[in-house]
Amino acid sequence: MRYQTRKRIREEGLSSPVVLLVYRLLAILAALSISRWLVYLFNLQFFHQLSLGESFRLYFLGMRFDLSVIMALNLPLVLYYCFPSREIINKVPQRIIDLVYILTNSIAIFLNFMDIVCFHFFGKHMTSDFFRQLGHSKELSWGIIGQVAFDYWYLIIIFVLFVLTINVVARFTRLRQPIKEVESVWIPRQLASLVAMLLLTFVVWRGGLQAEPIGMETARRYTDPQNAPILLNTPFCIAKGSETQLTERHQFPDDTSSFVHDNLNANRFLNDSLQNDSLPANLVIVIMKSVGQEMIGYYNPSHRYRLTPFLDSLLAQSLTFDGRSNSRRSLEAFPAIFASLPSLMNTSFISSPYKGNDFDAFAQHLQKQGYNTVFMHGGDNGIMGYDSFSRRAGFKNYFGRTEYGDDSDYDGRWGIYDGPFLQYAATALNRLHAPFASAVYMLSSRYPYTVPKDFVFPEESYYWTGFEKTVYYSDCALRDFFLTASRMSWYRNTLFVITSDFSNNEHFQPEYSNVWGMYAIPIAFFWPERIEARRCPEIAQQIDIGPSVLSVMDINDTLFAFGRNLFDTLSEPAFVSYYNLTYQYCDGNYLVQSDGETSFGIYKPQSDPLLTDNLNDWLRCEDIFEKLHRLVQEYNNRMILNELKIKKDSIPSH
Repeated sequence: MRYQTRKRIREEGLSSPVVLLVYRLLAILAALSISRWLVYLFNLQFFHQLSLGESFRLYFLGMRFDLSVIMALNLPLVLYYCFPSREIINKVPQRIIDLVYILTNSIAIFLNFMDIVCFHFFGKHMTSDFFRQLGHSKELSWGIIGQVAFDYWYLIIIFVLFVLTINVVARFTRLRQPIKEVESVWIPRQLASLVAMLLLTFVVWRGGLQAEPIGMETARRYTDPQNAPILLNTPFCIAKGSETQLTERHQFPDDTSSFVHDNLNANRFLNDSLQNDSLPANLVIVIMKSVGQEMIGYYNPSHRYRLTPFLDSLLAQSLTFDGRSNSRRSLEAFPAIFASLPSLMNTSFISSPYKGNDFDAFAQHLQKQGYNTVFMHGGDNGIMGYDSFSRRAGFKNYFGRTEYGDDSDYDGRWGIYDGPFLQYAATALNRLHAPFASAVYMLSSRYPYTVPKDFVFPEESYYWTGFEKTVYYSDCALRDFFLTASRMSWYRNTLFVITSDFSNNEHFQPEYSNVWGMYAIPIAFFWPERIEARRCPEIAQQIDIGPSVLSVMDINDTLFAFGRNLFDTLSEPAFVSYYNLTYQYCDGNYLVQSDGETSFGIYKPQSDPLLTDNLNDWLRCEDIFEKLHRLVQEYNNRMILNELKIKKDSIPSH
């Protein structure tokens, strides 16, 4: 065969519809996988323990999930390029399919770019739950979108380059040459290609020929939960992470007394001389916004700057624990703090199919005892459903931006600055009839990290990040709140609980950026008149606050709570969380990880805070795993059967 003939055949083969289709799919594979890799590169603080070689291994393994998304999104492209008709070479249908190709794949890549930012704040990929929450909240505004675009302008430029590259690929992979093959040959070839590509699409979309299609949980087969996000792209997580229905479990015999507390007497950490004081106590729970132990000098004296001088002194006069959040978002923190419900599913309780369930909450019991209950938050009334949930949790009144009534202190994004709002809260509490119970939720230490223009920082703040500045500002606001409250008559007879909704997203030390340290928050009880000042090394979690508060305040009702009473010597330390489809449970010594059925992680965080040594290969910890699996069974079954609130007469003592 002559050279020119061979060249013509080769050129025709390389320009055939199937070959051009493969070119387009390979180009998108490269673009999607690289954009997925950027989520890792721009959030290295979450993957500090990962070696370069291991990170590259996970990058290539992640292409299995990339291909699944690509074949699903580009099914119209497959059908068009393999369609057995010569009309596919016409200009108009080609321009239409080009537009579909560019738009669908640009959107997929854009979701990866969105996740670069979101992962920084949440420590996990977006799922469909993220968009549902935005759709039902007032948090998203053009001001916030504009601020994100301004701060992350470089990501916009990189994304535009990706889109331009896709356009170039689309331009150079169009069918331009007339189809010279006779129809008796070309049409069967197209039909064969169509069948083959559809079969390939189905297999790749499933992730292989195994019995079950791949899902987010498949990533755990390749690495631990901390690094699993590197394998997953955002479109895949949105498509596969939407399941919120729980499954009933019957691995263990039913135990109707589990997590039902009908004896909440406190027998430790109290000043004996005042235990019989008949005057009802007041309660104020202060919830800081995303301030974890890493930022607090009392817990972490090695932080590069001292940002919380007042909080450090307050904690030194309080009963403190090694606090852990049961959540990574504020919507998950509210059920944990107020209703002792940890977040053990893909979405928060507030936005789940079970949000209508009845539940037990300590403020409900206080309200029945005649307490004046009020929730205070400087944000817009109705934001994130805080007002409606707080009412269900037993807070009769809600004081927000509307009640504050002075937008000169509005931060332009989220609500009233903490400084003036906390002063308003102290004054409002002084007007309430005693006894009262209040929760005050702060907001300033969140993106975009704004503080009042007239606020004066120390000279060394020049080197602080925006987040560190807002932590310092929040500490000053908290100092002024306690100074004002200390002058009021109710102060000495008030239990103050200090905690945070979740830990900070901006990390500076590796021990705080893994699946153990990222949950470290303050949990402290301040009441010098009754509670001893002591640093207790035991772990405590948000779901422990409810039972503990009632026990200290001598409200000995029957309470359903997944947490424990921290003031009871018989209570056993525990911490539970759910991260990247992984259940975690710690008894104070060992941190275990499981998918609810199979164990795959055992760590000893006290001696291994970086979680570099997985003991699962030679240590069993069957008793700890049983506690975890029993808790998950109880959580699922009670959530499904709407049994989160228990009648005292129907339950044996616990």
